[in-house]
Amino acid sequence: MEINGHQKPVSVILRGSAVARAVLSAERIVTTAEALIRDSGSTDWTVRTLCKRLECAPGALYRHFPGGVDAIGAEIRSRHLAELGFLLDNAEANVEAEGLASLSPESVAAALSRRCRTYLVFAREQGEVYRSLFAYNADKRGDQASGIADAVLVHRPAELIRHAAEMRELNRPSIGRFDSERMGLVIWARLHGHADLVLSGLGDGRLVKLEDRLLIDILGLVGFRVADYPAGLEAAARAARQA
Repeated sequence: MEINGHQKPVSVILRGSAVARAVLSAERIVTTAEALIRDSGSTDWTVRTLCKRLECAPGALYRHFPGGVDAIGAEIRSRHLAELGFLLDNAEANVEAEGLASLSPESVAAALSRRCRTYLVFAREQGEVYRSLFAYNADKRGDQASGIADAVLVHRPAELIRHAAEMRELNRPSIGRFDSERMGLVIWARLHGHADLVLSGLGDGRLVKLEDRLLIDILGLVGFRVADYPAGLEAAARAARQA
């Protein structure tokens, strides 16, 4: 084949094309999509917009992610859920992390409250990242997000709830896996509803001020003894925060 007046072997041309494709890696596509979300402040983007930033043809991108936006979004979502899980686990283990200030730091109730508080802070401080967790309809066959979300936001809280029953922190002697995991899912729904309202701006700053009460209500829903008198617990938490 002749290029610029010179003959080049077909094998050289093919090797050059392979190098060009290698430069456009799956990692580069995902990190560029994340940057696009941060820069635009929106999860509403297209393959064409991303390809323009990557300086590649759509076909090259689809070779890495045949599902396009949804497939890339699924990968972003999985990564951010893993990051959130890391933060939640650290907060649970760290007795100095913020939870409900009026609780005994070593209690299971305090550990659960620290996880819940960290979730709300993550959503509030990393709004676009948080929104990206719920922005895509990913193909379940290639999406790890559901498994990560279940492990981090349902199964782990359920384990804490069962442990709380063993430690006699609940108003019941025991709780099974099915009921505890249902409670874990309800806790997630409560936290997400609150976080979504805060991000919408519809509640002004009032919703953030209600975080203590939300955490107390969650503990009461689970059946923690410390939440039997929510008004007193909220007042104690407020006093401890101001001390």
